[in-house]
Amino acid sequence: MATYFVDECVARAVAEGLRLRGFDCIDAKDVCPGDDDERVLALAAAAGRIVVTHDWGFGELTVRRVQPATGVVILALYALTAHVRDSIAVDLIATLGDSAVGNLSIIEPGRVRTRPLRDIR
Repeated sequence: MATYFVDECVARAVAEGLRLRGFDCIDAKDVCPGDDDERVLALAAAAGRIVVTHDWGFGELTVRRVQPATGVVILALYALTAHVRDSIAVDLIATLGDSAVGNLSIIEPGRVRTRPLRDIR
């Protein structure tokens, strides 16, 4: 089963929602508050976890700079209210499950886009 590393910019409700669905999930707010994207990505990759974030910088790190990553899920649900956004995020991340491994997945209202990453760890 996929395991997750939820970035600091993502609401705690997403990490808690994933845990309630049985996913192993670490919240960056608890383990590396204030760390930059590169450090968060490195910690997640070392632990074999998929990063969940709102930050498009992770796409830059993994696609253009080819930094090692187990997977990245970018939540692009800005137009939705917080409660709806968090609920949809949890539902769609859970649906992605293991298919998020090795991919950059972008969750938008009404669709999920996925592209393979070149280097996974």
